[in-house]
Amino acid sequence: MKEKESHVFRVTSDKPFLIGLGVLGGSYLFIIVSMVLADLFFLNYVDQPVLGNEMVRQGRHIESGVIVPTEKGRRYFFRAGKNEKGLRQVDGSLLGTGLFTADSSEVVLISSEEGKPVTASLRPEVRLKNFAITNNVATLTTDEPHGLLWGEFISVSSSDVVGWDGTREITETTSDQLSFMLDEGAGLAGSLRLSKPNPLVQALRSRDIRFSIKLSLISCTLTTLFSLWIAVPIGYVMSRFQFRGKAVIDTLLDIPIVLPPLVVGLSLLILFRYMPDWLSDAVVYKWPAVVLAQFMVACAFAVRTMRVTFDQIPQRFEQVALTLGCNRNKAFWRVIMPQAKGGLLAAGTLAWARALGEFGPILVFAGATRQKTEVLPTSAFLELQAGRTEGMLAVSLIMIAAAAVVFIVARTLGMKRIFA
Repeated sequence: MKEKESHVFRVTSDKPFLIGLGVLGGSYLFIIVSMVLADLFFLNYVDQPVLGNEMVRQGRHIESGVIVPTEKGRRYFFRAGKNEKGLRQVDGSLLGTGLFTADSSEVVLISSEEGKPVTASLRPEVRLKNFAITNNVATLTTDEPHGLLWGEFISVSSSDVVGWDGTREITETTSDQLSFMLDEGAGLAGSLRLSKPNPLVQALRSRDIRFSIKLSLISCTLTTLFSLWIAVPIGYVMSRFQFRGKAVIDTLLDIPIVLPPLVVGLSLLILFRYMPDWLSDAVVYKWPAVVLAQFMVACAFAVRTMRVTFDQIPQRFEQVALTLGCNRNKAFWRVIMPQAKGGLLAAGTLAWARALGEFGPILVFAGATRQKTEVLPTSAFLELQAGRTEGMLAVSLIMIAAAAVVFIVARTLGMKRIFA
């Protein structure tokens, strides 16, 4: 008699499944961390020398190398391009990117391959020719065009007179002169050194950037309060009641989430064409337009979060409160809202962070006017438009730090999760 074959059930390993989850989730986290680290490491956090005009002429490399005249004993900044091995001085030493002091009247660019275009840069560090003080304003004359602009900052160091050293805002500038305020009672200096502060210091000391930080904090806070004021009742109604047209209203509430941000700003701009002139003049291209543009997008996320929060609170608690003599108003405030604290904090945090990063609607509806409607995203945009990539990254790091602080505080206060 043939024996029955026994079938043994074997549990397969969970490792492939867990490895797959780790790879997919880890790749996304890796991209986020890489983006933040790229911003952090791109910036140069040390003061940079003030440099004059470019000395390398456009052309192509020859076999013997491209000769560039220099002044012996003067400091220069060399940046090797993609087609250069380095810079050779008369003693035969090969220099890479950085500052160096010339030891002869010429240097030679060494190419990686003959015939390729010259991509290197060589610029002298400016020297000071003359000092003058008028009404506590110092005016310095340089021997080379310094390339600094009004409103930028300059670091003064190694001064032989008290009242000069420190980071100063440039109040007036020409191609070879710059002026800044001195400390009260500062005398005429005999010698000093100039350098450009790192972009993060410049951003934090700039009046425009400080205004944008202030307006961002105020507008995001107002947007969060308005969003919660609207999100709590709408989220409660959409969670607890069934009525005709609920699906239509639900769709309308999600429109600001799916619409391109520029379309939201354009729609607000067109809407206010039909408003009374006094209202349009008070809002459009003014700071209230910043708050309204942020609110239109952030509130949609707060509404969705509050609805999910109320969906997760059993209706039985409310019904028990109603049978014990509470009306719906008391049941809402005494039973529902204490249980919705986490969701309320999540909705507020999400609305604040979303408002902080809003750019498109603000640009269209409020504009990007310095010291008027400028918030941090528009500051980054204006810095990029001006060709100051490092300034834009400095503003971006301020935004990252602000968002990180908000989320850390929210989690410390007890938020467990932000509902999607």
